Amino acid sequence: MSFWIRFKDGRAPDPIALVAIVDAAYPAILEIGEPTSSTIELTVHVRARPAPGWLACRVVTRHVIGGYHEEDFEIWDADGKLVAQSRQLGLLAPG
Repeated sequence: MSFWIRFKDGRAPDPIALVAIVDAAYPAILEIGEPTSSTIELTVHVRARPAPGWLACRVVTRHVIGGYHEEDFEIWDADGKLVAQSRQLGLLAPG
């Protein structure tokens, strides 16, 4: 899943906002029909202060096995610089 994001009021993103964005975005498993998941573990690496403007985001889940899924998230700033990465382990809702 890929998308662009910025603050509605137009303010520049900051490193704390990057951490919030990786956890606030919809999980990639929605694309395969899984409605919800709960975070078990989340690690975020803030690599640089983002430039003002839009942020390009990409989130990928490669494995959904035994009720768990991983999610890799990247955030790129308006200058094309990778500013944050995260990995999350999630538990699917019982079904």
